[in-house]
Amino acid sequence: SLVALLLTGNSSRRRKTFSPSLDEERDGMAKYAYAPLSVEEGGGRRRGRSPHDAAGAADSDDQLVNERMPMCVGICVLLAIVYVLAAPGAGPALAPQQQAGGAAQNMPAVVTSGTPDVAPVTSAATRPSTAAGTAASAAGSTPAVPSTPVSTPVTAYAATTAAAAAAGNPQEPCNCDGLVDPSTVDMGTLRAKALESTPPHIIECAKADANSDQSACHLPAEKRYAALGQKGATLWMTGCSGAGKTTIATALEKKLVKEYGKHVYRLDGDNLRTGLNRDLTFSEADRAESVRRTGELSTLFADSGVITLVGLISPYRGDRDMVRKRHEDQGIPFYEIFLDVPVDELKKRDPKGQYARVEAGELKHFTCIDDPYEEPLNPEITLKTHELAIEQSVDMLFRRLEKDGILEGAPKVSPPGLPNPDGDEIIDLHVPPELRSQRIAEAETLPKVLITDVDLNWLQVIGEGWAAPLKGFMREGTLLETIHFNSILVDPFNLTGNALRHETKTDFAHFNDRQAPQRVSMSVPITLSCTSYTKEDIEKSNKGAVALVTQMGQTVAILRDPEIYSNRKEEIITRMFGVIDPGHPYIQHIDSGGDYLIGGEVELLDRIRYNDGLDKWRKTTKELSAEFKAKGADTVYAFQTRNPTHAGHAYLMRSAGEDLRSQGYQKPVLWLSPLGGWTKEDDVPLDVRVRQHEEVLQAGTTHPGGLDPETT
Repeated sequence: SLVALLLTGNSSRRRKTFSPSLDEERDGMAKYAYAPLSVEEGGGRRRGRSPHDAAGAADSDDQLVNERMPMCVGICVLLAIVYVLAAPGAGPALAPQQQAGGAAQNMPAVVTSGTPDVAPVTSAATRPSTAAGTAASAAGSTPAVPSTPVSTPVTAYAATTAAAAAAGNPQEPCNCDGLVDPSTVDMGTLRAKALESTPPHIIECAKADANSDQSACHLPAEKRYAALGQKGATLWMTGCSGAGKTTIATALEKKLVKEYGKHVYRLDGDNLRTGLNRDLTFSEADRAESVRRTGELSTLFADSGVITLVGLISPYRGDRDMVRKRHEDQGIPFYEIFLDVPVDELKKRDPKGQYARVEAGELKHFTCIDDPYEEPLNPEITLKTHELAIEQSVDMLFRRLEKDGILEGAPKVSPPGLPNPDGDEIIDLHVPPELRSQRIAEAETLPKVLITDVDLNWLQVIGEGWAAPLKGFMREGTLLETIHFNSILVDPFNLTGNALRHETKTDFAHFNDRQAPQRVSMSVPITLSCTSYTKEDIEKSNKGAVALVTQMGQTVAILRDPEIYSNRKEEIITRMFGVIDPGHPYIQHIDSGGDYLIGGEVELLDRIRYNDGLDKWRKTTKELSAEFKAKGADTVYAFQTRNPTHAGHAYLMRSAGEDLRSQGYQKPVLWLSPLGGWTKEDDVPLDVRVRQHEEVLQAGTTHPGGLDPETT
């Protein structure tokens, strides 16, 4: 068909009839149409030609055949060659035997468009003998070929399979047809050389700084983690087969995801060797490559904020150390967790029956039996799972993550064992010593606001960080959130543009349309009242700040950018207490205040002291945190009293500490917090109670009512 087409393909040009039309005249170019043709049964002469044209047409046909004949012959020869090479028995498998006509026979096998289900390999029985092939060539005829269908040739797939099989059995030579013999290739060495030659630290773009976001490759880690509400970390569980890596990782994943809503993913041999590591064997080099790949993957996962749980035997210490270094170079927390279980215990467990197969001689080179396992020298956590229940192991890992702040998105600002303050920022509003004289001089020029003793107490609470994240007396928007929701919304990392929502004047007409992401407890209004006279004095001064002065005439603080608004006393009282009782001391305080409230941020000019002999016990949040850290606390429990402690109190406090130690905490520290402020008329005065607490600490644990000063 192809030859006929080539011989006659150009005749279509001769069979076009030229028929001018109005369209042709308009467009200036000819339009062609094919004329109908027919072939006579006998002579094959075409109808539709006049006798006058017959002679010329015949000469033209002969000339065309002569021009096309060499090309047609060449194509026929090429097709014959392709057919012979594609036939079963031809190709590389016959190359050593075929010498026909001295032609080059070492040609590659033709790969069909689809790989057959079973790739046939030509056997010696189906090959034509060399003699038969030579005789056929000498006779100028085609040699006999097997009756195997043409659609199932010896493919490259079959050749590769055969080569691999030969490589796997060193007793048999590899018929690799000039290709590389797989049995002579050390993939581990090749891989190591490739990694050495790869340029390290290829950076396509820089990480974002603190003031950038998607304009660079990555969000700043601080913002990413704050938005996710957690930090990324890798927990690398290593140990012999059957030690419990998968069991504990699965239980920890379930706890973190279902109970705490954290983003966690588990990597182990089951999901790695079916995909990423499916090309790796259990040789030493391939085990090292498996650890390297998994280490790189866990680094990326953890960098994205995922708590990544890896469960691999990873028997070689050097490989694990390289993964650790990769994490450390990226600033990512890495925990090596050694599941330390004796081999005899592992043989008893034998969940997959592998140790029994080793004993029976069915498995060789089994790690921890006849292949080495190098124990970690300094793991972050060691789990003797044969001595611990699954829940105990999970709790140990969970507490470590909690202690290190991994389960919080914000940077850890509190000592281990303590949660971050509300708003994830330690508040200390005291003026630095080097600026104190300058601020005192400034305060002399500002309008004065007289404060009560209760206001002074609240100023101390705010300035020392006890009301975090507040940095001053409440503005109107903050007060409304407090009395209606018992909480306020904050955005400490400015994820939604609301970082300063509590430090700017309330504007009800222009609220941010994006809600701040974090809600913190704030159930008590902390406000500062003033009279209409003070309000007018502040507004006439055109100053951006006011000085706060005690009833003794001492200037104690500066309040910046004051916001003055109505003091809706009844609304505050009813929302705060649910009742109106004029006899309640704090309700009396609210009712006695001025008609206006002043909101704004404060700066304390000095520590607020009462000079009653108890100031040494009035510690700021920063000082108290330093005490906990100095005592090595891994958790803190508090006991607040409004009376002197007695033996019953001491028993409760000591037993609470013992209970925490039984849960795995190493050094729980007791915070004994005597209640100051208003108490009932028949309560023991604060100074007497504090001195009694001092005696309790001095008595120590040898006294039934004593406490341990090292942990209190």
